[in-house]
Amino acid sequence: MTEATTATERSYRVEALARGLSVLSQFGQSSVELSLTEIAVATGLSKSTAFRLVRTLEEAGYLLRHAESQRYRPGLKVLELGFTALSSLGIRDVARPFLELLSRETGETVSLSLLDGLDVVYIDRVRNRSIVGVVLGLGSRIPAHCGSMGKAMLAHLPAAELAARLDAAPLAPCTRHSIVDPAELEQELERVRRRGYAVNDEELEIGLRAVAAPIRDHNGQVVAATNATGSVRTISSARLVNELAPQVRSAADRISRAMGFSATSG
Repeated sequence: MTEATTATERSYRVEALARGLSVLSQFGQSSVELSLTEIAVATGLSKSTAFRLVRTLEEAGYLLRHAESQRYRPGLKVLELGFTALSSLGIRDVARPFLELLSRETGETVSLSLLDGLDVVYIDRVRNRSIVGVVLGLGSRIPAHCGSMGKAMLAHLPAAELAARLDAAPLAPCTRHSIVDPAELEQELERVRRRGYAVNDEELEIGLRAVAAPIRDHNGQVVAATNATGSVRTISSARLVNELAPQVRSAADRISRAMGFSATSG
């Protein structure tokens, strides 16, 4: 790169914009709110320059100032930019690191799925131990009422929508343990809502157990689910509830937060 080229590239730089972005980049998990002095120190700007930038960002809606403490925090415009970026990435890209971590923590196969009617559609999978009698890849479908992820998502549908979906087709069994009575399924979904996770105890395939939890977007809507699944040889009923359920719920919560969900979203 020549000196002339470097000089030309520098001429394209909008210094005020670069400084404004530097101010915004100071806000993170450990510094949700910052004073003007803290912003100036963190960015290396003079206090007067920092003040002008902060006021501009405040007027544009990118920063909010607390009336009493006079400390600043990101405004809705910043959040909207984040949600737009996450939407363009897609939930699979956002969730992938959390799925890989969950698979390492549990030693089991971890999946991510969406709900389509009364079907679960697999959109990502991190395989670990072999799955008994089931070969599933991206795009594979299973009946929602027979799987943990399906029940985790069905449980959070509006009552009228759930009823309409259940009326659309009979609940065919996958094994002798499958729930095929709509009233019984609704009772099971109520249990899912109360405890925050769903289980599959040989309902999809004999010899297979799984536990799933719902994933929410920034509006608080359940948009997907993740689960950990494996053989009854490695997943006892006690381990399913006492060990795997908290791990899967934690992973789903982390994915939800990465999608912009907070406890006040819903």
